[in-house]
Amino acid sequence: MSRPPVKKPNTSTLVIVGIIVVILIAAAIFAIHSLTTTLPPVTTTTSLPTNTSQGGSATDTTTDTATSTQSEGAATGMPIASAPVGTCFERQATIDSKGAYVAPIDCTEAHDSEVFYSGNVSETTYPDSDGWQQAVLDTCHPAFKTYTGITFGQNSWQIYYIYPSQQAWDNGSRLLLCYTTDPLQRTTSVKKAS
Repeated sequence: MSRPPVKKPNTSTLVIVGIIVVILIAAAIFAIHSLTTTLPPVTTTTSLPTNTSQGGSATDTTTDTATSTQSEGAATGMPIASAPVGTCFERQATIDSKGAYVAPIDCTEAHDSEVFYSGNVSETTYPDSDGWQQAVLDTCHPAFKTYTGITFGQNSWQIYYIYPSQQAWDNGSRLLLCYTTDPLQRTTSVKKAS
């Protein structure tokens, strides 16, 4: 009993298909890289805890202090809403506290985040997400340039901001706090020399 001969694939066809696949993958990687390096950094929003006037955490407890652990050791935290302009800190410690606390560090030491604006917004009704974005454009972006001497979007720094929840707003909080983070490196203070 004989079998029909097995047809071997054309080697040159396989090579051409392989080259086309490699080119498509390289083009996709290039396109993704180009998009991520040409777009300005993403602005992220975080609501303040509902009881910020009491110094609460994002889980709505009434704790007035917290302890955050940094790689250099433990440091006492403060509610992020109480952090004055010029406060330097490590963002990961703030993330670990669910965005409620910062553990201030000396700005002459390497860090990745720094508060550059803290103030009340003038809106009379609670802004929607577009309203908060506009407040950041109108307030945080110019404050960033004033504080650093650099127009936002001209480097790798990102702006993060916190604002009151609806409940905190109803209780009188109008705070907009802006801080910058450099995702590429740790640095000393980003405040421009006076």
